[in-house]
Amino acid sequence: MTENSYIYSQADMPHTPGRREVREIDGDPDAIAAHAADIAALGEKMARAARTLELFADGTVGKGESFEAIREQAKEVHSDLSTAAKRYLPSGETLAAYSNKLRTAQGETGWRVSGAERTWEEVRAASQVLGEASGAKREWEWNESHDVEQTGTAPTDHAEQGAFDAAVENWEYYWGSYDAPVETWESAYETACSGLEKVNADGVSDSFWDNSMPFVEAMLTVLLYVGIALMVVAFFVTGPLALLAGVLAAVAGVLSLLGEIAKLNAGRGDWTSVALAAIGIIPFGKLAKFASFVNPGKFPKVAAVFRIAGDDFAQYGSKLDEFVGGKVKNLFDVVGKNGEILVRSPHGLNSQNLMRMLYTPKFLVQNFGWTGGGRAGWEALLGNPATTAEAFGGGVDLYVKVVSTLKDLKEKFD
Repeated sequence: MTENSYIYSQADMPHTPGRREVREIDGDPDAIAAHAADIAALGEKMARAARTLELFADGTVGKGESFEAIREQAKEVHSDLSTAAKRYLPSGETLAAYSNKLRTAQGETGWRVSGAERTWEEVRAASQVLGEASGAKREWEWNESHDVEQTGTAPTDHAEQGAFDAAVENWEYYWGSYDAPVETWESAYETACSGLEKVNADGVSDSFWDNSMPFVEAMLTVLLYVGIALMVVAFFVTGPLALLAGVLAAVAGVLSLLGEIAKLNAGRGDWTSVALAAIGIIPFGKLAKFASFVNPGKFPKVAAVFRIAGDDFAQYGSKLDEFVGGKVKNLFDVVGKNGEILVRSPHGLNSQNLMRMLYTPKFLVQNFGWTGGGRAGWEALLGNPATTAEAFGGGVDLYVKVVSTLKDLKEKFD
């Protein structure tokens, strides 16, 4: 016998033993299945296209100059397309599996939900009738105990209790079995979610280079325009500012090379850009002065190469220290011809660097002048050559810079 509690008279059905509200499971399994099929089909197309582009990229397919432009674009696209295909294919499979689980869950819960809703109304009605019958029985019993005269036979609630028990039993058949299929669906839902997350986060995770590409590509864009600005400065300006432009150009060249190598590692670059960036940091104009950099020693030629590579920095640093030393007496050590310290400065490195920073603006504007453009500007871009060899080397430097800049600008605006 079931106690006629107040919960059986409420409009809202109580939650199941698993603390769930009895309701239909949302979702259209047919639409999800169709979407899954579309994703899988798209993944297959991406995979086939990536394989075709890879054949173009490595030269297996497409011979001749007419395919060169396509080949460069194929190198940049096929890797990303292949990665996308690897994401789409398992995503489609995951959604297809979930659509089947959803269809099964809806089939197993739908009749339970409708049955529970229908029988719950019967329970509420039987509860109300039983409550009225039980109230009449209690009133008769109270009157009997207080010697109140009554007529007729004593009321009973046996029939109403039986009808109520039968209604509750029918309702519990639907209500009590609702949790099991829903648990199965919930598990399938979690599996689908974790499967999609795994595909997009862990299954085909981006490499360090992939994650770095936004920064690298932005850096290369900045360096492109910095390089153009530095060439303009070198063409028109003389003095310390031109020296600084040479230092910054050397730094920008090295950073550009590193950026192009990073793009190549991520499958978004090409060997042409790497080669141009690598050649761009070689100071061909200064190589003509190789002999003047060679000093006697154990490895004179190796030392000369490093001196050539750091010549812009050495010139700029030397002239800056000379300028600052003229403003602040005894700031630097006095060094003899053979490198020995003749007079040691009382100032430490921090003080020296502070003075360098403070006097740099004044240093840059001293002896500021204009090349005058024209021939003088071109000679400045060539490194102010003194010999034919230096002029030829400077011409190579300038040619590589111009070709590399035009190539990058073309790619930027294509």
